[in-house]
Amino acid sequence: MPENPADPKRIDASPTKEFFIYMLTRDIPLTRAILDLVDNSLDGARRMRPNGDFDGLWVRAELDKDHFKIADNCGGIPVDIARHYAFRFGRSKDAPLTPGSVGQFGVGMKRTFFKLGRHFSVHSVTSSSRFNMDIDVAQWMALDESEKADEWHFEFQNIEDKLIDVPKNEVGTRLEVTQLYDTVGESFGLENFLTRLKQEMSLAHSISMDKGLAITVNTIPLRHEPQTLFESDQMKPAFIERTYQGELLNGKPDARVNVKLYAGVAERSLHDGGWYVFCNGRMVIRADQTSTTIWGQTHGMRQYHPDVAYFRGYAYFDSDDAGLLPWTTTKTGVDIDSAVYKSAQLEMVEISKPVLTFLSNLAKEKAAIESGDIGDSTLEEAIHSAEAKRTDSLAVTRVFVAPQPRPRPPGPRMARIQYSKPLTEVEKAKELLDVHTFTAVGEKTFEYFMHYEEKQ
Repeated sequence: MPENPADPKRIDASPTKEFFIYMLTRDIPLTRAILDLVDNSLDGARRMRPNGDFDGLWVRAELDKDHFKIADNCGGIPVDIARHYAFRFGRSKDAPLTPGSVGQFGVGMKRTFFKLGRHFSVHSVTSSSRFNMDIDVAQWMALDESEKADEWHFEFQNIEDKLIDVPKNEVGTRLEVTQLYDTVGESFGLENFLTRLKQEMSLAHSISMDKGLAITVNTIPLRHEPQTLFESDQMKPAFIERTYQGELLNGKPDARVNVKLYAGVAERSLHDGGWYVFCNGRMVIRADQTSTTIWGQTHGMRQYHPDVAYFRGYAYFDSDDAGLLPWTTTKTGVDIDSAVYKSAQLEMVEISKPVLTFLSNLAKEKAAIESGDIGDSTLEEAIHSAEAKRTDSLAVTRVFVAPQPRPRPPGPRMARIQYSKPLTEVEKAKELLDVHTFTAVGEKTFEYFMHYEEKQ
């Protein structure tokens, strides 16, 4: 047992590396851990292209039962950043800020390394430097049992700084993990895991892919679907924009969080309906249908149900300081206790209400058609005649605009009658009645029956 005769009152409360790594990796799903590495590449792209034009930039992941590799051409990791910040467990207060970053907490890359396997290497090249590092996890953790137990550092294998004329095609970062854990290798060999990974990756980074970033998994290019809402002369989605600062942002007077909210209708889908939430362009919630966003008695709203499967809401939270955004460390949800999110959530509820009223009227109008009270649906026609447009190109209004439901015509309530008869008999009836549609056959035969019965 180590002793400290110089300070006999000192009690050792330092963590062991084994415990720290176990706690760091236990709660993040494998797919999400890999997404953290794409986040790092995206931050490199943002440093490289602050204007957000990612055309020509790429991220390529390769994985099988024996190894994992991810490479990009997104600017590389500067040696100084690698030496002092990139490989620390947690973000240092003096770490340089990447405006609009999605790598907020300073744990993602290291957590993924330790989640996947027993050996990892990093090779990175910038326009003026390059380095390699190669880490055997077992050897690094074994330092806990030596006189170097308090050393939590890695070492470069080689390093070159102050370079000039580095070829552009060499600039970028390559990460590789080998000696995969058995469960990881087994997952990487499953087709359904690869399918899920590609789907989650394309969803999480749909906005960046929309800006030109190309992502491949095992050489297969990922496809994405942009966020769209229906728009027409009759129908316009609702839009609210807010900027939060000061007291809501942990007392940071100069910091800002910009929030954009859209609500409207899109293609009917029970699975895809709901709210979508993005933080600095990274999707953290997809098609939420719970009280996390607007649904249920907590917010004075109905539960999500099939009648509102047309509904779509999009919330975009953006800030130069990613630490102010209302997301969780795994980027798989929102911090519902965040003051910014609570304030925006109230707006999300209000902006949704007119859309949900429209969809409730649509359901009632369909019921009126089925009962025969009205002949067709003006609201459904408004949806079918609208065009799907990206949220960033919409002609929006403060409040959702849509046509009013068709009023029930005056006169007696109507009812619809349906029955089936052999086609040959119905065709013969069309000839005898001199009509051209099956509906007309039904109407004429009913009129004939009532006329005959009234004479009895």
